[in-house]
Amino acid sequence: MRWSALCAITVALLLAASAQAAPGRRSAPSTQCPPAQGKVLLADTQAEVYTALHGHGADREVVAYGCVHGHKHAYALGAYNPECLSGAFGGCASVEQLVLAGPIVAYGEAFGDEHESSYRVFVRDLRTGRILHNVPTGTPNTPSRSMVGVGPATVIVVKNDGAVAWIAQSRPRTEPPAEYEVHALDSTGSRVLAAGPGVDPSSLALAGNTLYWTEGGKPASTVLH
Repeated sequence: MRWSALCAITVALLLAASAQAAPGRRSAPSTQCPPAQGKVLLADTQAEVYTALHGHGADREVVAYGCVHGHKHAYALGAYNPECLSGAFGGCASVEQLVLAGPIVAYGEAFGDEHESSYRVFVRDLRTGRILHNVPTGTPNTPSRSMVGVGPATVIVVKNDGAVAWIAQSRPRTEPPAEYEVHALDSTGSRVLAAGPGVDPSSLALAGNTLYWTEGGKPASTVLH
């Protein structure tokens, strides 16, 4: 009886150990996207963009990060300062108009001080960190070394293959009438779709492969390849 009981206990222990070691039953390693201390800005079923403090003391700043669910690595997108007015002097810099399409993130980056200003659009694959596009928001009518892009992006849309479109403010509101440009960058190249004071700066939308905006109070559309 003692021998039978001992055999039964041994078999039970072996079965338990085997179950824990079986690859099909092993628990997946826990990952956090974003980390517990992050503040989520936007998310979809595949990825998230969040902010977290970076640095120490006077160098401490809020940084925007992007990561894919199930991946442990997050990628820094840039300083995030919603109170930073695009183009404002004083070394103001911030990412803005963040948007997700699965693991693809698109965003604008604006910087300005008394000497120069820069307005760019980025598209990045959060699975690898690879930057798919890094382009100025447009080409100024009068080229200048002190200015990159035509002005801040007011809205951005992106597809999960990296095709991107945006509206940029090409003439500030302080110099009425304000003017805007509609841009697209896809497999066919980069192009300006519309420009002028009649472009609604917040009207850009994407449904499938069709890009929509409003110009002169009328709807306009094209295919984003």
